[in-house]
Amino acid sequence: MSREDRDVVRAMYDAFNRADTDTILELADPAVSVEDHAVIDGATYEGRNGVVQFLRFQAEAFSAQSVELEEMVETADEIVAVIRLRGEGPISRVPLEGRFCHVWQIGGGMVRRLRVYVTKQEALEAVGS
Repeated sequence: MSREDRDVVRAMYDAFNRADTDTILELADPAVSVEDHAVIDGATYEGRNGVVQFLRFQAEAFSAQSVELEEMVETADEIVAVIRLRGEGPISRVPLEGRFCHVWQIGGGMVRRLRVYVTKQEALEAVGS
């Protein structure tokens, strides 16, 4: 993976933390795929409209969200990112925190595919490492 690819991943997290949907969509390939592997709803979201739906669904599950990038593991074709997600229950306002893993596929400076996993082991197995 190139430095540019790593920069795209970091820019996506920065935009997420600012709730900057416009930047997220600019960095997403028009045919992007977001696959949730049993973290929130287990669904696959297609295209930029799918990204908006995924973000909306996630915002309903957690409010006041922020992501901290803890680690990046690069493979030949993808980046595995270990993240800490913080937020609140949307009604209870109880603080929530969890560690998850994202598998990013970047091409041409844009996100082509994002897969979301519960554990680093699952993510690494998905990329064949």
